[in-house]
Amino acid sequence: MSTSGIYGLSGSGIDVDSMVKVGMLSKQNEYDKLYKKEVQNTWMKEAYADLYSDVSTFTNSTLSTYKMSYTTNPMTVSSSSTSVATAVANANAVAMAHTVSVSKTASNAYLLTNGSVTRANKDIMENNKATGIKLADVVMDKATQESLKAQMSQPYETLSQKTAISFVVKDTAKPTDGSDDTSNAKIISFTYGDLLNSGETLNDLVSKFNSAGLNLTASYDAANDSFALNQKDSGSEHAIRLSLATDDSGAVVNDYGKTLLNNLNLGSVTTTSSGGTATSTLSSAMTISADTDEISAAGSDAEATIDGKLYKSSSNKISAANVTYTLTSTGSSTMTVSQDTDKAIENVKKFVEDYNKMMDSLNDKFNEKQYSDYGPLTKSQENSMTQDQIDKWNKKAKSGLLYHDTTLNKIRSAMREALYTPVDSVDSSYNTMMSLGIESSTDQGHLTLDEDKLKKALAADPDCVYQIFASKGETTTKLADGSTTTTTDYDKEGVVNRLYDSLNSQLKDLKSYAGTSSEADDGSSLGTLLKNLQDQMTAFKTKMDAYEKALYSKYDDMESAIAKLSAQFNFVSGR
Repeated sequence: MSTSGIYGLSGSGIDVDSMVKVGMLSKQNEYDKLYKKEVQNTWMKEAYADLYSDVSTFTNSTLSTYKMSYTTNPMTVSSSSTSVATAVANANAVAMAHTVSVSKTASNAYLLTNGSVTRANKDIMENNKATGIKLADVVMDKATQESLKAQMSQPYETLSQKTAISFVVKDTAKPTDGSDDTSNAKIISFTYGDLLNSGETLNDLVSKFNSAGLNLTASYDAANDSFALNQKDSGSEHAIRLSLATDDSGAVVNDYGKTLLNNLNLGSVTTTSSGGTATSTLSSAMTISADTDEISAAGSDAEATIDGKLYKSSSNKISAANVTYTLTSTGSSTMTVSQDTDKAIENVKKFVEDYNKMMDSLNDKFNEKQYSDYGPLTKSQENSMTQDQIDKWNKKAKSGLLYHDTTLNKIRSAMREALYTPVDSVDSSYNTMMSLGIESSTDQGHLTLDEDKLKKALAADPDCVYQIFASKGETTTKLADGSTTTTTDYDKEGVVNRLYDSLNSQLKDLKSYAGTSSEADDGSSLGTLLKNLQDQMTAFKTKMDAYEKALYSKYDDMESAIAKLSAQFNFVSGR
């Protein structure tokens, strides 16, 4: 409040601040009404935002699980020989037996040192294996190393920048047409400086392989002096190919690349599996020579005959007739597909639990007690209370915000209607949730499950849960122009799809009315109302400030008048 007046000059003894405060009471009361209304609507918006979040999570996360066929019609597969193959089946698989004969399993390309790495420098037979064998010792004898080091010490010599080791690595098989695909070729190289000054090792070679961006993994086993290259993917299309780098004329860039590849003594590892027992064979070391231009290994494809038909795959997984087989070794097995009744019952129980959890939460909000004597506090009221008192007051003031709320009740009704309406697309006596043993135990929509009744229904009609839960209810209509249009019939939809569609429709309406957060600027009806209240409060606050200034001005004038009269009186009376 303003205190710039001339109060006290007249000696009137009037408490102007108190008089202004009294004069402002009616205005403050009007403002407090707007403030309480704004707070109340903010609380309502927050309550609706919480409601939106809960229903959205249930609809788009929880319900989505029950729309999946593997949940409503789980199938299981038993194998007469799990050492040969195992399998999983989706909901569309037919309950029957399949014969599987595995003649070959898929494998990865794999190169491994046969024996140990050869060293050109025979004077150092035991290099420091903790840090890795030096590449210089693998490709050069001692005299050559010393000669090259002497050359590199000359100021005019640029030998250290020249490539000493260079070779090409690829991770795909050679094309069957005889061409050479270079799209994935990577050059791995080292300079003389790398070898003789930096002292690069086999561990550094491993790092270059692993950072080349190819589908390969390199490793070096220092304890066994063994280098390995693995192709990450199985199958004949995935290989490891090492060849010499050449210049534009086709000439080999250097001989040390050839020496390195040959001295790694890489053999190809072939793994076969029979009866659950894997056997690996390491070939003799391969070399690059006049007759062989690369060291290579290729993976192998899996081959299996399923129900009399031959299938090939680059991996050990083969899918046929909605069953995915995982091959483990050669041999034969009978795979029996059947409905997983125990899993189906478990999933139905989980649905009932999830539905009840959502419905109970809605009911709690709908029936939450209201305290009519408690409402939003004004700033003045809060200033006279402790924080604990404010928190306790607000807890009761916010209780029952959605008590018997129309929007909330529509959501509850949509859930119950979706559950109890028969599914017309099911041509069976098991076409309602009640026929599966799912019924409401209270008038609030809380469900109970009769497991014995559900087991009986599954025994009589194995597809009943899938059809009642997940039927799409789609109807295709042919138009006059020959095109077709697909619509969804609520009565034909399965319960889960109905819930999903109905609740998403309710969420759309809820978002339009109250938005999804407490923010006012969201275009919702409640947000617009809240924004208007805030604008009214701002405008009213401006008017209050002007009115307060007018009151002070009025009392300023009064004090001035009293002071003037007092001066005149004193003059006349000779005081």
